[in-house]
Amino acid sequence: MDFSRYLEWIRADGERLAAVADLGMDVDVPSCPGWTVADLVAHTGVVHRHKVQIVGEGWRDGQPAPVDPPAAGVLDWYRGGLDELLDTLAAHDPAEPVATWYPDDQSVGFWYRRMACETVVHRIDAELAHGVVTPIPADLAADAVDEILVVFMTGYPEWADVERTNRTVRLDAADTGASWTLRFATFSGTSPRTGTHYDAEPTFELIDDPEPATTADGAAEDLLLFLWGRRSAEGLTVAGDRSILDDLRQVAADVTQ
Repeated sequence: MDFSRYLEWIRADGERLAAVADLGMDVDVPSCPGWTVADLVAHTGVVHRHKVQIVGEGWRDGQPAPVDPPAAGVLDWYRGGLDELLDTLAAHDPAEPVATWYPDDQSVGFWYRRMACETVVHRIDAELAHGVVTPIPADLAADAVDEILVVFMTGYPEWADVERTNRTVRLDAADTGASWTLRFATFSGTSPRTGTHYDAEPTFELIDDPEPATTADGAAEDLLLFLWGRRSAEGLTVAGDRSILDDLRQVAADVTQ
């Protein structure tokens, strides 16, 4: 992916979120129960400014405490944070080392992608609140599907005991040609680092299987919004055991918000 595209997407979706929020900040957000648009704007602004700190201050270990949103003027504060995020990311090479919560990618580029995916989902949240949903670019949607599957949902610790099943599913993004095949599994064990014990924790792993038990086809946007709980599976063409999509969505729900 061209990292400049991430900056374009962050700007477009970030500005769209603000424009929609300007229609009314007290409206409930149906995809984020208990939140108003004001809460959504504050949350997204906190996330943006947190990444400004991490990247701008060159954090290599741990992370700073999130800043608190202001009691008033949160939309202007959000807009200022969006500008700071874009300026900060653009000033740093994506290959530059920086702290992230994902062990396999400790680079500024991780935050380019993460902030693009975060911002588009919350842009959709604002639009759902006001009933003015607009499309997600297919290439962004497909990349965000890949992010949620690979970064959030698949894998297990190297110390874990893994129980694999024959419950497999392939997701096909019809508009981009991207495809992902996954197998449902559980893992158990005790983390040697934290001492936390896991008992049959659900997960998925990416596999190569030409004949999965279930397939789900749809536009990349439909796949993305299904995984993030912003759209039902009704927009997908499903063949095979539909219940595995319930498992897929449950794992996604457990690792996102």
